[in-house]
Amino acid sequence: MVFCAAFPAPCQESAIADRSFRVVIVVSADIRPYIEALDGLRSELDQTIEAEVAVIMLDRYDEKAGFDLADRLIREKQTDLIASIGPEAAAFVWKTFPSISIPRIYSLILNPEKVIGVRDIDAGISLNIPPDIQLHMIHRGLPSIRRIGIFFDPAHNRDFFDEAAIAAQELGVELVPLAVTARKDIPFLLQECFDSLDGVWLIPDRTVISESIAQHIIKQCVLQKIPVIGYNQFFYDSGAALAFVFDYADLGRQTAGLIISALNKQKSGGRTPVFKVWLNESVLINLAIGMPESIQLPVMVGP
Repeated sequence: MVFCAAFPAPCQESAIADRSFRVVIVVSADIRPYIEALDGLRSELDQTIEAEVAVIMLDRYDEKAGFDLADRLIREKQTDLIASIGPEAAAFVWKTFPSISIPRIYSLILNPEKVIGVRDIDAGISLNIPPDIQLHMIHRGLPSIRRIGIFFDPAHNRDFFDEAAIAAQELGVELVPLAVTARKDIPFLLQECFDSLDGVWLIPDRTVISESIAQHIIKQCVLQKIPVIGYNQFFYDSGAALAFVFDYADLGRQTAGLIISALNKQKSGGRTPVFKVWLNESVLINLAIGMPESIQLPVMVGP
């Protein structure tokens, strides 16, 4: 458990600028993405409001000990808000503190509706970038590709594909479903479709994606001069032409914004997580694909 007293921020035109708050933050585990998000969150709170922050690293406790600690923290002083970083932390907070008397905020969860339920989907920052936004970013970064194959298991990502297909029609792009139910089917399907694709899009899908499968797909596509779109730095480093990348400190700062709004009793709907789109210049050169004439954030040339 870590306690820190934030320094008062300069006076701001806010209903909360002249009072101090107490916030409890539950973190799933002591791993880099979560710690970077925590640092960004605390830094933003420090600069914006006066707050006492209590942090619980959930992986240091068994379920009962974690519950006892959290219950004691809530009871010993008035707590204004409970935040969570990571899916395990969110599940713990939503299970342990079902009462709506204390606002709850989640962050860094993929598909949060499966963790906390649909009702509270707007109560945080997920790791889901809406399909239509992703497709617009792909079109902006790789404007020459018009026929994109997307690997997915319909049992997990049929809705994602359907939403993306609508956006594709609006952009004049054809989205080709590469639907699979087992990883063993991927090499055959990929080989069968090479001649008809301008690009391959890989999304989070537990049936489809593993590191070895992702690297195999990227390698085969590069040999065929076909760009691959991925969803984190691993794909970029493995040879994807474009990748969606999160800065976890930025996500923490974005989460702090939600916390401040909640403390200020301002309703805030769901927000798209802040992200960057890295273009892999060396890969694009190797594939004989030109860089877009105009590059606008969040699209940028990667490191």
